[in-house]
Amino acid sequence: MKVFASWSGGKDCMLALYRVLQEGAHEVESLVNMCDSDGEHSRSHGIRKQLIAAQAEQISISVIQEPTDFTGYEVCFKAVITDLKKKGVTAGVFGDIYLMEHRTWIERVCDELNITPLFPLWGNGTKSLLNEFIDAGFGALTVAVNTDSLDESWLGRELDREFYRDITSLEGIDPCAENGEYHSFVHAGPIFSQPVLFSKGEPYQRGNHIFLPLN
Repeated sequence: MKVFASWSGGKDCMLALYRVLQEGAHEVESLVNMCDSDGEHSRSHGIRKQLIAAQAEQISISVIQEPTDFTGYEVCFKAVITDLKKKGVTAGVFGDIYLMEHRTWIERVCDELNITPLFPLWGNGTKSLLNEFIDAGFGALTVAVNTDSLDESWLGRELDREFYRDITSLEGIDPCAENGEYHSFVHAGPIFSQPVLFSKGEPYQRGNHIFLPLN
């Protein structure tokens, strides 16, 4: 099948894509990255649009970056996928692991579009997924933390063996942050032709989240 990949720039969508590419049964047409209404940042992780585009360039897959606000998200997402269907896309790849509310929304929207949703990570243990991501050789860092779960010392940390040891030692924290404990940006890995170059800005807080801007 020809597929698109729902894209945030973080580790879960990257690992889902990696599994699909390793399997070799599908052709990935595009990454779909929904942006804030200003069109400058990824909605889910707050990553600059240019860095997402740089990811796509280094993994040699085109990216669609569509601005939207929360209320218009579904309509905009459907419009993007409707256009992709004209290119022969019949399925979408999603990095969800166990949140049924997310999956239910995806399945409803895909059903209305006559698109098959694929969930390569669904039902896998989050410790094993984080371990697989690190073992595969991806490079990533945390770009946001939820202060209800983690303090600022976790911001900007590389997702490496030390990170794995520390995050899995905490009670009530999902190692893959499926409950929003942190967000990540993947800057290197086995499907990158070159690492994505970036610099770190000054952290800032918005509500109960602290963000690390990347430039």
